[in-house]
Amino acid sequence: MSDPKKDVSELSDVPEAEVRNRKRGFSISIVWLVPLVAVLIGGWLVYKTLSEKGPTIEISFKSAEGLEAGKTKIKYKEVELGQVSAIKLSEDLSKVVVTAELVKEAENFLSVNTRFWVVRARVGVSGVSGLGTLFSGAYITLDPGKPGNKTHYFKGLEQPPLVTTDLPGRHFILEADSRGSLDVGSPVYYRKIQVGQIVKYDLAEDGHTINFKIFVNAPYHEFVYRNTRFWNASGIDFKLDTQGVRVDSESLVSILIGGIAFGIPQADVPDTPAEEEAVFRLFHNVDAAKERTYWVRTKAILYFDESVRGLDIGAPVEFYGIQMGQVIDVKLVYDQENTNFRIRVLVEIESERWMEAGFIGGDTERQELVASLLEKGFRAQLKTGNLLTGKQVVVLDFFPNAPPATLASEEGLPVFPTVPTPMEEISTKFMRILEKIDAIPLDQIGKDLGETIKSAKQLTESPEILEAIKNLNATLEETRLLVSDLRTNVTPEISAVLEEARQSLANAERMLNADSPLQVRMNSAIVEITAAARSLRLLIDYLGRHPESLLRGKGPTE
Repeated sequence: MSDPKKDVSELSDVPEAEVRNRKRGFSISIVWLVPLVAVLIGGWLVYKTLSEKGPTIEISFKSAEGLEAGKTKIKYKEVELGQVSAIKLSEDLSKVVVTAELVKEAENFLSVNTRFWVVRARVGVSGVSGLGTLFSGAYITLDPGKPGNKTHYFKGLEQPPLVTTDLPGRHFILEADSRGSLDVGSPVYYRKIQVGQIVKYDLAEDGHTINFKIFVNAPYHEFVYRNTRFWNASGIDFKLDTQGVRVDSESLVSILIGGIAFGIPQADVPDTPAEEEAVFRLFHNVDAAKERTYWVRTKAILYFDESVRGLDIGAPVEFYGIQMGQVIDVKLVYDQENTNFRIRVLVEIESERWMEAGFIGGDTERQELVASLLEKGFRAQLKTGNLLTGKQVVVLDFFPNAPPATLASEEGLPVFPTVPTPMEEISTKFMRILEKIDAIPLDQIGKDLGETIKSAKQLTESPEILEAIKNLNATLEETRLLVSDLRTNVTPEISAVLEEARQSLANAERMLNADSPLQVRMNSAIVEITAAARSLRLLIDYLGRHPESLLRGKGPTE
């Protein structure tokens, strides 16, 4: 064990430490530079990551079929823009919410007009699409749409849109009475070439029409003018006209799924091109589209006292075979003045057709013209338009024998005079004949005829009549004998006389012939008589100049 005292003496030789007070200040040891640089680099990396990170969006779909978190990509024109990071159900379990992280550049085209949908293999009316996803798997794509308010929440489309924003062309709106066989994706044709398709349809706000939204691809949209006509080209069109039976269809696709075609009437000149989302009328067939459209129309009232079976609403009103309007209402009314029922037919006349035919000028001039036509028998009449169906039409024509009539007014509408149908006229005349026959006193005539027959019977049974009949028989027998005698005796003699007359006429003809001897002698005699007459004329002339020669004779010098 060591001696403590000795240890203390040994320690005394050790120099004492000098304690100095250092000045306070900021100093960094080089040891701290490494973690400081690491922190700076980490902050920079965090900032760079956050600054380059794209938006996170949520897309709702009805189903997550084909989608997988961490694998399903979001692409636009085959360029990858992001990836699905999570898929979850909504709180009400009615849909799925897909969370996706996009690249920063995608922020520029995210708006309320952006549309997302899942690209997978599909078979529809517009064809087969998405076959490549059978090997690569489904993915989500988008259509940027028009610029709008920014948002990160979207409702995905269950079907891919038929037209995207980057597709050149133009949209148009068509109004139709019913949808028919048309559907989204049905083709649009121009001169039997598919140039577009139906992209949407819905019911109008008034509930009376269907609005179809179509898209016509460029450059064909330039052929849609303001006076273009659109018509339903679905199915097959059978037509029987002067050229025979014709069958027409736009294409096999239009037969199966329907279609729309457009063009302008041959008599029209192309107008200016139609603007975006211009509204047109969709006619039910090509014939209706070719008909000229008239917008100025006038209503009139017609009254008929006969059956209007076969007269439907929409039946044509014709004048000389040209449709001038249509029937818009038919109803039964009670005529209190005559205590009977009448048929009230309300028609709509296309006034522009009348104006082209000469109904020009103001209201006064037209009224005077109508009054003059009524004086000539201008009336309305029901006629059978189709013998097979029995459908009737209203015909305007001239009936010179029609009773006088004027243009009345009712509820502010003109009441046009009518005449009964030909069958009704025949029926009326027949009833009049029956009335006249019924007025004949047939009983009295029968009694008189019976008395006449009785008197005739008494007359025929009287002795005087019997004696007269016997005498008549005797007279007839004598007449028969006389005729027989004439046939046997007189007729041969008459024949002989006629034969002699014929021979005499033949001899006379031979004698009067130019080369007959009698004719030659007569000609010679006529020549001699002419010469004698000439000599006699000379003698008379000489005696007129020398009357004294009758006493003393002709001198030697004469």
